[in-house]
Amino acid sequence: MTTVKVIGAGSIGNHLAHGCRQKGWDVTIVDLSPEALERTKNTIYPDRYGAWDPEITLASPNDVERRPFDIVIVGTPPATHLSIATTELETTPPRLLLIEKPLSHPDSEAIKQFIQKAEQSPTRVLVAYNQRHKPNTHKFLEVAASPSLGKLTGLSSHMLESWDGILKAHFWMGSEKDSYLAFSEQGGGALLEHSHALNLFLYFAAELGLGAATQVDASVDWVNHETGRYDRDTSMMITMESGLVGEVRQDLHTWPAQKKAVATFENGSVTWLMGDSSDRVSLSSSDGTEIERRDFPKTRPDDFLGEISHLEDLLAHPSNASSLDLEHGIAVMEVALAAIASSASGLPADVESLRDRA
Repeated sequence: MTTVKVIGAGSIGNHLAHGCRQKGWDVTIVDLSPEALERTKNTIYPDRYGAWDPEITLASPNDVERRPFDIVIVGTPPATHLSIATTELETTPPRLLLIEKPLSHPDSEAIKQFIQKAEQSPTRVLVAYNQRHKPNTHKFLEVAASPSLGKLTGLSSHMLESWDGILKAHFWMGSEKDSYLAFSEQGGGALLEHSHALNLFLYFAAELGLGAATQVDASVDWVNHETGRYDRDTSMMITMESGLVGEVRQDLHTWPAQKKAVATFENGSVTWLMGDSSDRVSLSSSDGTEIERRDFPKTRPDDFLGEISHLEDLLAHPSNASSLDLEHGIAVMEVALAAIASSASGLPADVESLRDRA
């Protein structure tokens, strides 16, 4: 049986543990906090999924020290991702190491050091941008591949959601300041917490032949508070290798949430939408008339099933390529770091390769 260690008993740890249990896998949730483990067992898991699963093991890190696992999932705050992942690679390296998004807080030196460590390890390192493995994402790319649409002329991606949605999933927190969320330097803020938009943009751009990002012109609305700061709204104009300039926007104040990507072509457009109870892909003519629409009804736990199935595929077929491979998580951080640099200078910033400098 496949064995899984989920590090972190917070919101994402519960989602991914539940997804792994749907495969019948042997799951252990690990957390430094006994209170967090109790909250998982007595509140988060039963409230979300109907009942506690007694087949899940709850443990402190010392309880499972040096015990081997097939899959290790790092679901802790972003500023701890790389140190925890490094420890896993150095002690009992799993077959797959899945790091929840974003890969890290915005620390280029720490990322470069981790890249070196990962490249020396037999473990396959992945970054958990689950939107890449959802039915509406696959459908979007299928529709967008139609030659009848003509040349691609524009690409945009938005993840706009206020603190309300995030705090609802983290009900034990009094406010965003009770965690990393209100601290961009720790991996919070709109740019990194909502980096699904940037990740989807880069994924769609690559799949549609635009190449990689080369330059970023960012506008950031910073919020300073008594213990730090975060970006509440970040807009990026991203120049691709093809020359096309696309747009990504992420914020922490829009409600109801708007999660949308649009590819515009000479003869129409294709729209990707994420909702609470249904996702969608629609095809429209050049005048905006909807021609075709496909809805994908779902629950929140369904959002992670494609990602978990992908892990299963990689275990069975290790040589297969993966859109979750570390390089894709690095690409998100490279653009994010360029956006921060652009915001600081007021000028466009080149996207610099963290790999080349590692």
